[in-house]
Amino acid sequence: MSGSREDGAHSKTTPDDGDRAVGEGIQRTLPCDSLSGAIVSFGRLLKENGIGVTPSSIMDALRGVRGVGVENFDDFKTVLRTVFLSRVEEFTTFDRLFSEVFRESALEDLESLGTECAEQESSAPAESSEAGDDLAAAEAGASDSQERQATEAPPYVVYSPREILRNRDFRDIPAGTDPRMARLIREILSPLLRRIGVRRKVVESGTALDFRRMLRKNVRYGGELVELPRLKPKRRIRRLVFLCDVSGSMNPYLWFMLRFIKELQQIPTNVETFVFATRLNRITPLLVRLPFARAMEETARTVKDWSGGTRIGACLQEFTSFRGGRMLGASTIVLIHSDGWDRGDSSLLQREMAKIRRRSYRVLWINPLLGGVFYEPTCKGMKTALPFVDSFLPGHNVSSLERVAGTLRGLL
Repeated sequence: MSGSREDGAHSKTTPDDGDRAVGEGIQRTLPCDSLSGAIVSFGRLLKENGIGVTPSSIMDALRGVRGVGVENFDDFKTVLRTVFLSRVEEFTTFDRLFSEVFRESALEDLESLGTECAEQESSAPAESSEAGDDLAAAEAGASDSQERQATEAPPYVVYSPREILRNRDFRDIPAGTDPRMARLIREILSPLLRRIGVRRKVVESGTALDFRRMLRKNVRYGGELVELPRLKPKRRIRRLVFLCDVSGSMNPYLWFMLRFIKELQQIPTNVETFVFATRLNRITPLLVRLPFARAMEETARTVKDWSGGTRIGACLQEFTSFRGGRMLGASTIVLIHSDGWDRGDSSLLQREMAKIRRRSYRVLWINPLLGGVFYEPTCKGMKTALPFVDSFLPGHNVSSLERVAGTLRGLL
């Protein structure tokens, strides 16, 4: 009896030991440069950042990805979030780390590696006692595999410093990355710059000949080129008006938004820029005439209420009263860049937003706070303005500015 009791005691394992036995073997059959290895490494990264990831949850994540597949990137992310997270407070950390490790442009490679993951896991023994032996080196081998990844080029890429910059909140971007950020902003605007001017209309005098009409019209003259119909770009939208909040709460985002506007000056459409906090200031000449660094210095020097409080309604009233008659119209898009925090009169803000909406083609509101997972437009200013907004867009990182550029491309 005692012998059997001792044997039973020796054969018994704690839950932690069981998890460790299951988790420690993932890396034996799943190389770190595969999708499965990337999921294992991602689980370790979450654990290092305070999220309670266990080896068994990593196994569950691998099974979940096998079942759902990676054809849909959002479903892939949802599986990992469902398996790894147990508290709402962990969502923000998860989203930040996920965007740093995985990127949607690698989805085709992930699909082929997802098949490999399924084949490898289906070849693992079914019994739990064999699983512990079969999956013997996950956590111990993860660090070695990560070192190999640092020196050996992987067959596909799920990590990119550029992707980190694209998805990192502007509040977390150090000053040394400004040149790279400027290049990224130029890149996301390039499709918009190429798109503008593609459609053309016939005019009496223009910069390009309409060869199809020229051949058709000159048939009557025996092929002599008598009539020379011309083309010029057809533009429905004649003006973009940016109204940018420069109050203290918007400081982390303002540099990037003004850089975005500076690059937009290249499109064949009038771009007007105003900044406001407690009063309205037009800075269009600075952005058009000066290099961006100089323009920012001059703007900070001339705008007296920079980083002050916010009276959105009063500033919009100043715009509609003194500038709106010339700038607003059926071919004007108004873009307001603000977090909606307002110390002014809500009824005044409501009246002015109604005027702007009525007298313009579209109103877009870009709010950096909208990029937060749990953000809701509950502040007084944002709740008042939102009914008069056609598109409510985030503006907290380069990817969100890419979405703004895409919206403009559709309108222009």
